[in-house]
Amino acid sequence: MAFSTACPTLVVTTPLFPQTIMIRQVLTLLSLLAGLLAPWMAGVAAAEEMNASDAFAIRTTVQSQLDAFAEDDAVKAFALATDSTRNLLGNAERFLQLIKDQYPPVYRNRLALFSNPEMIDGHALVMVRLTDPKNTVWIAIYEMQQDVEGSWKIDGCNLFETTSVSI
Repeated sequence: MAFSTACPTLVVTTPLFPQTIMIRQVLTLLSLLAGLLAPWMAGVAAAEEMNASDAFAIRTTVQSQLDAFAEDDAVKAFALATDSTRNLLGNAERFLQLIKDQYPPVYRNRLALFSNPEMIDGHALVMVRLTDPKNTVWIAIYEMQQDVEGSWKIDGCNLFETTSVSI
């Protein structure tokens, strides 16, 4: 007769209270944000003040693109992207389809709240808090570039879903 020396593992679970779940969600979000901000906070990249006219132009550019998406105006939205983005995607219709498929809260949102644009390590960035039609809150971080004529264009957007719900 053979005996197993392996012990079964006992897993004890306790019910999670809403406060515990919320604390875990907040800690997870803070960890994510700390990871995203770590390269910029390492002393190598310090945020620089942006002049008021550039900050206004950046917010206006992003809002204009959001408005163009809301109206399904692919041409206008595409024109607000950098030359490199336009060259990469080829045409306005392909660009609009990409936004619909991969950035639904950018394509359709019910609220957009802007942070102050900042220069971080030579990159112009603006964070936008988007609330989608289902009241889920997203953070969109736009990278901006100034073209040779001095106009601000959108060079990319990183989108992060939060665990927040807007009411």
